[in-house]
Amino acid sequence: MYTLCKHTAALLTCLVLLAVSGCSADNSPPSAPVEATANTAQHEQAEQLVFTTAELKQFGITIAALSLQPLQSQLSLTANIVANQNRLAHVTPRIEGKLSKVIANLGDQVTAGQRLAEIDSIQMGEARAQYRSSQSELALALANYERISRLYEDKVVPQKQMIESQSALERARSAAYADSERLRMYGGLNKENSARHNGSTYVLTAPFAGIVLEKNAVIGELAKTTDSIFTIADLSTVWIEADVPEKDLKDIAIGKNASVTVSAYPQEVFTGKVSYLASMVDKTTRTVKARIELRNPEQKLRIDMFATAVLSHAAGQLALLVPADAIVMLQGIPHVYIAQQNHAQSATFTARPVALGQRLNEQVEIKSGVREGEHIAQSGVYALKARQLKSQISDEH
Repeated sequence: MYTLCKHTAALLTCLVLLAVSGCSADNSPPSAPVEATANTAQHEQAEQLVFTTAELKQFGITIAALSLQPLQSQLSLTANIVANQNRLAHVTPRIEGKLSKVIANLGDQVTAGQRLAEIDSIQMGEARAQYRSSQSELALALANYERISRLYEDKVVPQKQMIESQSALERARSAAYADSERLRMYGGLNKENSARHNGSTYVLTAPFAGIVLEKNAVIGELAKTTDSIFTIADLSTVWIEADVPEKDLKDIAIGKNASVTVSAYPQEVFTGKVSYLASMVDKTTRTVKARIELRNPEQKLRIDMFATAVLSHAAGQLALLVPADAIVMLQGIPHVYIAQQNHAQSATFTARPVALGQRLNEQVEIKSGVREGEHIAQSGVYALKARQLKSQISDEH
């Protein structure tokens, strides 16, 4: 009897365990998240963004069809910005003296003929004194010649005296001319032969309009004719100096257009032309010196900046090219917005991932992901991205 009860209790225990196990299996949640996740991702990828015509205009969204365009190969050169050597001046005094006044400072924008500094020079004082003396002697010789000429016409004085007064006048004129030219060379005379200053003051002036790049002027110091007191550069144009590899010489020539970028202004492209190409190849680096000249009206480009110069040339290939502004990054992947419909009242866009090729100035090559003839948003794409991100955030909540 005891044995039977023992077996009955064991049997009941097994039945209970089986019942519990069965309930657990029946109540477990479905384990099929993979398909749901894939469907969600596909839904997100195919999400459509509808913009009205007014919104397209408001956000500056433009649409254009993709077409194959000639692919331009590029020669990219790392370069350095230098001053236009034809518009660079080291201002040195023509005579020696002591700096008595410094007017210009580093970074000053100066005009042609503007006073930079004043020098107290013994030579200038002597030159001015000699000039005044020779002018007086010339006036005296001229008056004496005119007096002798009248007397000679009246036959009061002999011809010999007339000739002597004429010779004295010529000597006085020669001396006055020599002294005036020396003073003019020192900067002490203007075009009308009038003295600019008195005493021993020598004025250092700017030879042309530009910026003061260097200043080596201290009041009281001796300024010699070999000293560069100021360095002035006209930065309205600058030079880009680059080393061109020997193998790339076929792709560069004088007069060829070049695009220049600098890290300080990454979104701005400066254009110029190749103005010089050296005739000799460097034996060590196997490169040729090239110079690109470009305008710098706003003076954004500064001396010794590093720059990248790009020269394009036809490669004989066709490719799908889009503006760089048409590319937007979504989760680290480049996308473009396909305009699936373009009705009179609205346009519908879908983001599509693409594979990019090389960048050519303001354009980017698309290797795959789109087809010729498809329409894409070429500008204003960040408004599309903002709308898409806002929609995804709303769906999550």
